[in-house]
Amino acid sequence: MPEYQSPGVYVEEVDTGTKSVEGASTSTAGFLGETERGPVEPTLITSFGQFKRTFGASPASSDLDAAVDGYFKNGGSRCYVGRVTAADHDDIATAKLADDNAESVLEVSANGPGDWANSMAVIVSDGHDDFFDLTVRYWSTDIESVDQPAAEEPSPAPDIDHTFEDLSADPESSQFYEKQLAGSVLVDAEYLADGQPVAGLTWLSTASDSASAATDGGQQTVQIPEDLDEKNKDELQDLSEPFESVDSSQLKADLKEDLEAIRDGEQEVEVDVASDLSSKPDSDEVSLSDYEGVDQPGMRTGLAGLTQHDDISLVCVPDENKITGLTDAVVAHCENKGDRFAILQAPQVAGAVSDMETPVDSSYAGYYYPWIKVSDPFTNREKLVPPGGHVAGIIARSDATHGVHAAPANEPVRGAVELQHEITKDEQDLLNPKGINCIRSFQGRGIQLWGARTCSSDPSWKYINVRRLFLYVEQSIEEGTEWAVFESNDKDLWARVRQSVENFLTTVWRDGGLQGSTADEAFYVKCGEETMTQDDIDNGRLIVEIGISPVKPAEFVIFRIGQWTADA
Repeated sequence: MPEYQSPGVYVEEVDTGTKSVEGASTSTAGFLGETERGPVEPTLITSFGQFKRTFGASPASSDLDAAVDGYFKNGGSRCYVGRVTAADHDDIATAKLADDNAESVLEVSANGPGDWANSMAVIVSDGHDDFFDLTVRYWSTDIESVDQPAAEEPSPAPDIDHTFEDLSADPESSQFYEKQLAGSVLVDAEYLADGQPVAGLTWLSTASDSASAATDGGQQTVQIPEDLDEKNKDELQDLSEPFESVDSSQLKADLKEDLEAIRDGEQEVEVDVASDLSSKPDSDEVSLSDYEGVDQPGMRTGLAGLTQHDDISLVCVPDENKITGLTDAVVAHCENKGDRFAILQAPQVAGAVSDMETPVDSSYAGYYYPWIKVSDPFTNREKLVPPGGHVAGIIARSDATHGVHAAPANEPVRGAVELQHEITKDEQDLLNPKGINCIRSFQGRGIQLWGARTCSSDPSWKYINVRRLFLYVEQSIEEGTEWAVFESNDKDLWARVRQSVENFLTTVWRDGGLQGSTADEAFYVKCGEETMTQDDIDNGRLIVEIGISPVKPAEFVIFRIGQWTADA
């Protein structure tokens, strides 16, 4: 309470009104998959052009790029993309730039792990006055084929060529290089010491100082069996040429795996390992653990990385069927978070329609079939892709147009050229009761999303819009009532919380999200002595009971028609 020491007029602001509850975001998606390059921590993407600049294309083993393209084409506006890679997360290509005294003053590093960054160069040139320019160039081709990388028009032309002009080495300057390079889609910069880097070109490399020192430009020995024939010895000698992509320990491990007899051999051959090693190559295949990700402060990847973004409400992993156990991991992620919905896709070879089943029993997931044929966003060639990204965009479009309470179905699939399989009504009669949402082609209407069921066997949670409406209401109330934490747990607080929730639910009802001709028929909110005991109050618990009556979709529209005459 304020103290009054002298006579006078005092004005105090008193908060007596209710706090409003704002609706939570419902259409932000989270995608995981393999890409050519880029950061491994989930990154906010607002257009497919930004996705291409940041991550490039997806390898042949992944359909992530087509899924993100389909998301934006169908109405999505923002999503988080997490790059999944089997590369060591500490395997970051770097380049240290030195000043005139040959002392390292600036370190440039790739914004993601993997050997992709070994085809990236940084070029320092003089700027105006005491500033310098730094050009970042990246080639998706092998750097050995690059002619004059520092030239104005190198051949072949780099995939990305970005110049940061008039950078300063002064940390107090607004042009300080760390601040300016923060906007790069390829690299990060770190201050090492005072000084301005000298002009020149430097390739980024994942070779660590310790790896280079270990080789010392010299010889490593590997045991070779005496009983190898001359042809095998020649092949092994070919392997002993300087490796640009493995360190000495990895080289010996690979050779031992390929030639089981090496362990018992006595003959030796010297293997020349270049002192300027590049990165070890990324594994061709990612695993379930790569998708589950790393959960450490400062480095959260995969599903663990999506966990820290509370605004995500849709999760899609286009390549889920290629990794055993990944579908269960995605659904478990959504159930544990309790604020997001998983979009699952049938495998490309799904088998007979009569044998198809949903892979999980959960109201936090929807299952979609079949695959769709689209135009590849990079090659413009038609190819089959899983429909998850397009479905996520349709859900986002439906939320914006009709509201989260509306069933995300009877909507056109933009970007779909044709379907992998034409689904007939008889076939959908078998699939729909199982919770398998079909994508169908209708004459005169094109390709439509024609299903809105969850994977749950519980009739109460049969429809996607019912589950997502509850997620929306729960998250909105949770975020909108945080102000009540640590307030005095008395009748005044109970009334204010009750009023805030009732005002929010009234808005949901007026928007068509709840059944009932009046607000009293659509919902109720209880908070007070009827919901709490003295023990609850003594232990700091404020308990609010809420009931809502969600709208259900008209999944079966039935017209009963009979003959009628005036005499009848």
